[in-house]
Amino acid sequence: MKFKPDDICTSRKAAEMLGVSARTVQLWADAEVIESWKTPGGHRRFSLLQVEKLVRELQDGKGPVLSDAQNEADASRNAPVRVLVIDDEKVLLRLYELTLKSWQLPLELHLSDNGYSGLLSVGQVEPQLLVLDLNLPNIDGFSIIAALKHSGLLERMELMVISALEADEVLTRMPVGVECQVLPKPIPFNEIKLRVEQILERQRNR
Repeated sequence: MKFKPDDICTSRKAAEMLGVSARTVQLWADAEVIESWKTPGGHRRFSLLQVEKLVRELQDGKGPVLSDAQNEADASRNAPVRVLVIDDEKVLLRLYELTLKSWQLPLELHLSDNGYSGLLSVGQVEPQLLVLDLNLPNIDGFSIIAALKHSGLLERMELMVISALEADEVLTRMPVGVECQVLPKPIPFNEIKLRVEQILERQRNR
């Protein structure tokens, strides 16, 4: 089917008009819900008139229904990053809270002020990013890392260790086989923000 130059719509434009992700538009195209073609460079194109028609159908409740898997995929891409901070200094926890929320990034922040509750929170929250102090009451940060490594949970999150301890001491006491970013205090908020943004970017590109 041939289209006029003024009747050509990109995937991004179609997604904006339809109020869905670009991936969803591609899925609809693959399922032949909406007709499309690819340019010689491999870019997908749509008929603007057909997209507008589908917009009207969606508004009337007649449009295509996403499968559960597609809905879950879209939700995952747009979900906030789950961040857990474990630090025994309440003043620093408050600083974490104020600073991270000021970024206005889509993140879900959880705070814990000791190793025991922190370890429980890991299981409940399943953080994508764990920001961990090492000198903690009852269960120290090294023990937390060892427990997470043993359980396999450490492989499912990113770990940032922030400690006043000397780097050599941290590396000596770190459980064998654990690789993580170890940063000195004061809290390197720029590094944490960069890591959150990287996780968000990976989610969007899934």
